[in-house]
Amino acid sequence: MDTQALCSAVKGSLHLLKGARISSVIDHKKVELFQESIKDILNASATGYSWDTEVQAKGRSERDSVDILGQAKGQKDWIIEIDATRTDQVSQKLLSRLTLWGIKDPIQYVAILYPDAHNKGQAACEKYLRYGNAIIKKMNAQSSVIGIFVDPVTNSVEVAQFNESNHFMVNGKACNSMTQAAAEAIKDYLGSHPVSYTKLQQKWGKYVNSVKGPSRYKKVGVKTTDGVDVYSYTQFRQYGLSSYWSEFERLCKKNGISIIKMRKVYTGGNPSCTYVP
Repeated sequence: MDTQALCSAVKGSLHLLKGARISSVIDHKKVELFQESIKDILNASATGYSWDTEVQAKGRSERDSVDILGQAKGQKDWIIEIDATRTDQVSQKLLSRLTLWGIKDPIQYVAILYPDAHNKGQAACEKYLRYGNAIIKKMNAQSSVIGIFVDPVTNSVEVAQFNESNHFMVNGKACNSMTQAAAEAIKDYLGSHPVSYTKLQQKWGKYVNSVKGPSRYKKVGVKTTDGVDVYSYTQFRQYGLSSYWSEFERLCKKNGISIIKMRKVYTGGNPSCTYVP
């Protein structure tokens, strides 16, 4: 089972969510149709899994049920929940399912989220899912959390997979990792602001160096005005869990460098996903 099969099922069912949100009221019948359609498409696909809805954990007194459960002999369970982009729902369900399903055995947890009443909340929900992924990885290295953000109005399916490299746009150039993005940002800055190494370090601090160091810096490929080879910092941790990257983004903005985290959008073509600003 892979994420592409699930995204295909979501995309094929998304029309059923149109009109599900009217002001602050949710038409739960439409959400249930969306849920059933995803389950039916997955069961009709060659995923190797059996899919069912509203399943409770065996041997537990709690009545919490999983929206869609995928199981296959010898494989980790897929736990799929469908909600609006509300952090209270996302965090509560995440904590519940990790406790009831993810402590002993590996699981793939997926939150399929549609816009809330004011079409806000995605960034905050993504943050909690990222935290959940960090926690579940400590519980079991084979487990992970995925967010799938859908919009039935635009027919878009956006995927957030926190174990993958992050993609960025630096002054209009696509970069497929934090390390590459950092190097590109420093390179662009020197291209438009030729300065000495001392001046460069005053602007960028620990994010630049004149030596590679112990696996911490990458050669940018440009020199300062006094002939020093510049190396950029590489030890950024997962996006959003390290203040270093947030600080680096602030420095980019302060120094006139545009850096944008790109979104992974499922298109169903070849390749099945594309990265967009």
